[in-house]
Amino acid sequence: MEAENHRYSGFQWVLYIVILPLLFTALLSGIILQFFGFDIAGKVADAARSIPVVGQWLPDAEDEATANLDPAEQLAQAQTQVTKLEADSKQLQSDLDKKDAEIERLKQQIEDLKKKKAAAAAQADAENDSVAQADDSLVAQAKVYAEMSPSKAAPILGQLSVTLAKQILDNMTIDQQAAILEKMDPAIAGQILSQ
Repeated sequence: MEAENHRYSGFQWVLYIVILPLLFTALLSGIILQFFGFDIAGKVADAARSIPVVGQWLPDAEDEATANLDPAEQLAQAQTQVTKLEADSKQLQSDLDKKDAEIERLKQQIEDLKKKKAAAAAQADAENDSVAQADDSLVAQAKVYAEMSPSKAAPILGQLSVTLAKQILDNMTIDQQAAILEKMDPAIAGQILSQ
């Protein structure tokens, strides 16, 4: 008699009449679909991985795929990976050898350029020394002509090339230049001054 008077609460009614039959139906459908080859467990696991907190507890899909393989398949995959890594290593070593050869070629180029630079610097120093010697020679000649009387220095400078006479006169004071040019032939003095 008590069983007849007992009424179910709203939650109990929803649990027994709606939720449990839906769970049973979903579970039975999943088992049947799995039997026919559909990957229901994988789809549920992917959906669960997308849930923020639950996704941290589940392993990655790649780990599951590797764990589900039998040892022979795992060994074959590992050997394939090793072969691929060896090929990559050979390719990288080949690239490294090419880069090393390029570095050596560039180092040799740098050494050649340094040698050329040193040779050019030595040549420039030699030219500077010869220019300095020529300048010293011009200064010495200018001193000699300046110590001579202008009447004797003028005919001698008149016999030199116009350029050399101009260089010698440039190494004298203005008074000395004026005194010598005054005693020179006017045509030659004009040529010297026009340069």
